[in-house]
Amino acid sequence: MRLWLKTLINNRFFQVSAGIFFTMIIGGYIIQMLETGDITEGDTPFWWAIVTMTTVGYGDYSPSSPLGRLFAIVIMFIGISLVSMLTASISSIFVAQNIREGKGLKKLNLTDHIVLCGWNPSAMRIIESIYDRMIKGSIKELILVNELEEKDVAQVKSKFPNMPINFVAGDFTHEEVLLKANVAKANTVVIIPNLSGGETEQHDDKTVFATLTIKNMDSTIRVIAYINNRENLTHIKRANADEVVVVDDLSSHILASHIMDPGIPQLTNQLINSGSNYHFERKDIPLEYIGKSFDDLFIHFRSIDGSILIGLFMEDENLGIGEILSTDTSALDEFIERKLKEGGIPLHDQSRVHVSVNPDKNYVLKDGEHAIVIP
Repeated sequence: MRLWLKTLINNRFFQVSAGIFFTMIIGGYIIQMLETGDITEGDTPFWWAIVTMTTVGYGDYSPSSPLGRLFAIVIMFIGISLVSMLTASISSIFVAQNIREGKGLKKLNLTDHIVLCGWNPSAMRIIESIYDRMIKGSIKELILVNELEEKDVAQVKSKFPNMPINFVAGDFTHEEVLLKANVAKANTVVIIPNLSGGETEQHDDKTVFATLTIKNMDSTIRVIAYINNRENLTHIKRANADEVVVVDDLSSHILASHIMDPGIPQLTNQLINSGSNYHFERKDIPLEYIGKSFDDLFIHFRSIDGSILIGLFMEDENLGIGEILSTDTSALDEFIERKLKEGGIPLHDQSRVHVSVNPDKNYVLKDGEHAIVIP
């Protein structure tokens, strides 16, 4: 209690507000002593004091004696000073808040937002793809968590003026930094190799460590991890990442297609490019089609807007085998993993999103499935 009272007394805003209040009270009592008439009746002296301090000057009451007028001048100067200090105190609070926000030091209280941890040359393309999809659907706020300079963050914000972008400065492997980004209430957390701090090695180690930190905070947070080396896929899956993107996976397939199947890479580029009019889209399946055939749903989308239904997907919410194993690789874990692989059961490469491309036309649609279409 004593500490709280000491903090309150040392607060400049409280000091100025208290000064205004006491000046109004004391000014009211003194004017009652110096004047006579209507100005001294009821609460009129205090009304006169606050009107005089704020220089509003209604003129409904005014002192008539020389001492009263002299005292009114004193009240005016005291009021001008205190009100100016009050305005400055309020302004400084907002200025300090904006400075902290610009430097990425402020804790953000957002919900259902996207958090992008780390920074490298591909980050702008990721933001651009997110932005293209946001303007066609519901707009979500984006929080960048990295060690960029303030001017660099400002450039990112200026490039996407219609996208709400926030910034938290610091190492994304530290829990206190992640708390500022309110990752527990985030829709998705994306972790990419961080090159902004000048690191040249062990990018994937930081990604694994950040994933472990986030999942330790709340295991239900959806984490998408971006790694450079496929050899680290086992570690990132052990860290319980929901989805993993390996840098060279798509580029190697595209390169091979350019050599062996010209035309397919160009088509693929249109289908995955968010700026294209023909990129893949996910859509909810109308409830009346649950239990009906894939062919019925195909005809439905084709008749509505000409979209082509190419597949279905379902997000697995159950606990995977890889999550049951400990994070430290023990001999028992290695034995279980080896036996599962020998039995043809994928352990670490399996995604939690199960996709079925062009199933049989008589395939029966299940509750929880979603559609993938080409508009």
